[in-house]
This record gives sequence, C-alpha cells and structure tokens, in this order.
Amino acid sequence: MTTPATREHRGRTTLRKAAGVVRWAGLLGRRTELGRRVVVVSPHLDDGVLSLGAAISFAARRRAEVTVLTVLAGDPGSPAPAGPWDRRAGFATAGEAARVRRLEDAAACELVGARPVWLPFSDEQYERGGDDAEIRVAVVEAAGDAQVLVPGFPLLHPDHAWLRRLLEDSFPVERVFLYAEQPYAAALTERPGVDGVQDREGLPPPPAWRFLRAGIGDKVRKLRACRSYRSQLPLLGDGTVSSICRYELRVGGESCARLPEGR
Repeated sequence: MTTPATREHRGRTTLRKAAGVVRWAGLLGRRTELGRRVVVVSPHLDDGVLSLGAAISFAARRRAEVTVLTVLAGDPGSPAPAGPWDRRAGFATAGEAARVRRLEDAAACELVGARPVWLPFSDEQYERGGDDAEIRVAVVEAAGDAQVLVPGFPLLHPDHAWLRRLLEDSFPVERVFLYAEQPYAAALTERPGVDGVQDREGLPPPPAWRFLRAGIGDKVRKLRACRSYRSQLPLLGDGTVSSICRYELRVGGESCARLPEGR
C-alpha cells in the first residue's frame, strides 16, 4: 500500500526530473556561454569532451576558438610496457596507447568543432615525464590568454585532483572556470556541490554552479563524439554514455562555476 509520504516523495522526484529536462532543453533558467577563445584543460584523452562536449559544440558553432588541451596525452614513441589500465584496453605499450587514444580524441574533437592539443606527459600508470613545475609551465603557455576551464567536481580521480592542485593560482581568477567532470559526476551524485564529498581527495566545489548553453543538436553531437573513445568506454563501464546523458537530463545539462576569489 502506498502511503501519502511515499506519494509525496514520488511527486517531488517526478517534478525534479521534469525540471531537469526543461533546463536541459534550455527552456528554464539562466545559461552561461563559453567565451570567444576557450581552453578546456583535460587531464586525459577523453575528459574534456565527455564533460563539456555540448558546450564546446555550441561555442564552436558561434565561431569561438575552442581548444581541448590534454595534459596527460602520453608519449606516442614510448616503448615502455603498457600500464594496468592500458593493458586492459588491449595495448601492448604506452606508445601504442597514446597513439590510438590521440586518434580517438582527434575524431571526437572534430565532431564538436574543437582543436585538440596534446602535451606529452603521462598519467598515474607511468612516470609523469616532467616535474610539476615543468608541466605547469607547459599548460600555462599552451593556454595563453584564453578563458580556461579546469576540472572542478568531483575530483575523485587522482590525476584530476593532482591537476587541479597543480594549476592553483596559475591564471587570473577572472579567466578561470571549474567544470563538472564526467563520467564521475554522473556516477557519484545528482548535483555538483552536493554534501558528502568534501572529505574526498579534491577540494570541495564552489557553491554556485551554472548550466552551460547548448542546443539539442550540440547535445547530439556530444553523444556521437563520446562514442569515439572506443578503447575507453568498455573500461569505464557499460552504459557510460547513457549514464552521462541521464545525469544531464536530470540536473539540466553540463555545468561550470567561477573559481572563488582567493582560491
């Protein structure tokens, strides 16, 4: 037997989901647009598009110059044996993984209208290939004077948390936005900034997150682009792309936040 409390809870849940769909379609709430020159700082060769592909597509259609800057894009010439994650993806060497994954990223970026830029540093499976100071300088130089988006929530992956800390105070605060990282946000919670993650590895996200502007066509292009990462999706889990889509339908789309003053 359904109790009044249960019916009320179901009603609130239905309304919340409906409001998310309306926001996702761009029919409710204020939206933030990316700037005319934008650099999305992506830890790995998929994070930028999985997280912000629709907003990137929207900005590119409006003739913005959008770069997806992957910091840990690996060394295509490395003969080192593949690390644990790359072995699971079927790669024999670190260089093979870097080459194939760069091709996947190039295809995804082309679909959303972004220019891929790859730095030759490596993820947690390997030696970085440079010290923190060297990597930081390389990122700052590659970003130039563009608007910069960096990982901001939930920072559960060690490489994401490391990169966020590395880039603290690297850019003027008015140029920096944080973004919700996928598929981690979709797997963890319904909303950026939710309580319960502040004891995690990364810094807690700022309280005021905004949805990014994108059209229905941009969202479709993002979904197609996400499927370009063929070597990674089986490892991330069945239904990863669908999970991201459901999350963005539920909450209203991709999201970002200003970097807090003094942070």
